[in-house]
Amino acid sequence: MLRIQTILGNTLALSLLLATGGAFAQAYGQFTTRISQYADLKYPAEVKTLGLFSSVSNGIFKPEGEGPFPAVVLVHTCGGIQSHISERAKELIEAGFVVLVQDSYGPRGHTTFCTPAGVGAPRVYKDSFDALKHLSQLKVVEPSRIYLVGLSLGSFAAAAVSSPEVARWVGTNDRFRASVGWYGACNFDVSPYPKWELIRRDVDRPVMLLMARNDTETPIADCFPLLENLKNEGKPVAWHIYDDATHGWDKSDPRRGYQYNATVTTDAMKRTIEFLKQH
Repeated sequence: MLRIQTILGNTLALSLLLATGGAFAQAYGQFTTRISQYADLKYPAEVKTLGLFSSVSNGIFKPEGEGPFPAVVLVHTCGGIQSHISERAKELIEAGFVVLVQDSYGPRGHTTFCTPAGVGAPRVYKDSFDALKHLSQLKVVEPSRIYLVGLSLGSFAAAAVSSPEVARWVGTNDRFRASVGWYGACNFDVSPYPKWELIRRDVDRPVMLLMARNDTETPIADCFPLLENLKNEGKPVAWHIYDDATHGWDKSDPRRGYQYNATVTTDAMKRTIEFLKQH
């Protein structure tokens, strides 16, 4: 089972002590305890072009031209900034988006990847909303067209930011126009505690989940019939399942069972760009 669950997990016990058993109190306790553990990130005022030797950590990169351009906050996995994040950023830039590569780990010295210690998921969500606000103030960005694309842990962020309740818990009125999550899930098991709700029933911003049928780290079973029910209620949810893909399909890691799949990676980016441009 994915060790990412502990990123969401250890303070759940505290949350439950604060709660009466309801999912709301549990989740809100996570936000009040985990966000305040770290200071806000500092994002640069300067927008650059992405070069071969560019440091992507919390960098902002633009396509050719003057803009203004639509923008994407790109959110990493629980493994932090890795080479595949730079590759995804390059593809989004080539598609005409300014890209802020969010790094919630590096500036905070987080090196215990996919473990309980360090930066928790609610802090990552807050970083994403802070990045949204920062981008909206840049002349090169079209402020009404800022999106979030996230991978694994970043997909949790993509699901979370579609909820107005999560925005309130973070303490912002700012909202992403739409979001896309790669190899994420709709709920996450933090047994013996109640499951962490990722796609919330109050979803009001377009969100698309691209998922792997063979994902053992973020299993997708709980997405059904949830997503179908939400869509039938008129909620702006979309999804696609890759039957032959594993978790982390855009990189290889034999230790974790990740199998790079070029066909799925290309299709996922194509679907991502189409979805963002439709919204």
